[in-house]
Amino acid sequence: MDTSINQLTFLLFRHGAIQTSPEHVAILNAQGYIPFVDTTIEQQTSSSGYKVLMTGYANFILEKETSTGEKRNLLSLLKGLRAIPRPLQAKILKGSISTFQLSNDSYRVDYRVTGGQVVVYNIQPLDRIQIQRDKQEQVALYKVKRNARGIWQTSNQVDKVTTRYAAVNGQSNNLTKATWLMGSHLEYEFKSLQEYTLFHNPSIGSVGDSWESFRDKMGFTTPVTKKFAKILAETQAAGNETKWVTHSQGGAIFAEGVRYILNDNSHSALHQFRLNGLRNPEKGELLNKQSVAFHANANNNLRSKPLLKRAGINVIAIRANDYDMVPNVLGLNTLNPRKLIGSMVYMSHVLNGSVTQSPHTLMQDQATWNNNMDYGPGKGRDPVQKVFNTLVKPLNNYLP
Repeated sequence: MDTSINQLTFLLFRHGAIQTSPEHVAILNAQGYIPFVDTTIEQQTSSSGYKVLMTGYANFILEKETSTGEKRNLLSLLKGLRAIPRPLQAKILKGSISTFQLSNDSYRVDYRVTGGQVVVYNIQPLDRIQIQRDKQEQVALYKVKRNARGIWQTSNQVDKVTTRYAAVNGQSNNLTKATWLMGSHLEYEFKSLQEYTLFHNPSIGSVGDSWESFRDKMGFTTPVTKKFAKILAETQAAGNETKWVTHSQGGAIFAEGVRYILNDNSHSALHQFRLNGLRNPEKGELLNKQSVAFHANANNNLRSKPLLKRAGINVIAIRANDYDMVPNVLGLNTLNPRKLIGSMVYMSHVLNGSVTQSPHTLMQDQATWNNNMDYGPGKGRDPVQKVFNTLVKPLNNYLP
């Protein structure tokens, strides 16, 4: 049985919902195993039962969670592994005899049992708990910087954009995920950078986020987008030349924010006889110090490009995986049957795939994504996807 840190990291990426960047996970797990220490008074002298060890990542999450109101539930779950590491309610990983998943009212832990030891490699709040936390976050601007280990971390909340680079995150991203994910997208587009400003679009749940995105795409400006539009206008007024990257719903927020500014902060497409800013007196110069790269964008490019040109915004790039349902299906950005069918075939990986195998989460070129599908952590291709991957190679066409 492989009990190496690398194997446990692979399992974490395949089955867990990581709460920091993949790079940070690798750094944390390189520390090796850390003994679980129960700091509650009544258990300080107890050492009976199985020895519970934590990977660096699991210990990182444990330390974060000890400041929450649910910490006692987590400590209780971990302490229980000392006495009974294979309780009846534990789920065993398919194809394994020693890898388990155990949950209580607040947390889930994933672990292996071997040689009188329990090795915990994943801790995560239940979806119910995480959604409650995410809904408490507010729309805000944050300065984000690299720490000494090169990991993106939120520095402080700010009221204006002063950095050269900035980003707008997509849906289903809490602040922690948005911080490292948008850092990754900025790195893909601009290579080396040490700081950026994040316009944080908080999650209100998958249904609520999708409804927000739909409203913005239809021209019914959401409160989140109004706040973004204000930030964008203030950034321009301050004379700051800013390079933006938007991801997923962030593309819809950016495009609708531009339309809203062009229309003098009006919901209506027709304002003062100027259809979406068509006769705006500052046409071509209104936001000419701003530029943007769209990654896996939810907005429709045919509708957005004239708005951006009208505002004077330079579009650096529009990038998407061939089989990403968000830009292809929800954004209506392709007529290519290969991409449309492929988007439906790989929809499960967008909704519930690992970070590296999702065609939507990270920005990867097609060759890198294909390699991750074949060899990277995650569930890989199902039978239908394998057939599709074999058949479509000679069927590429020139439709966008």
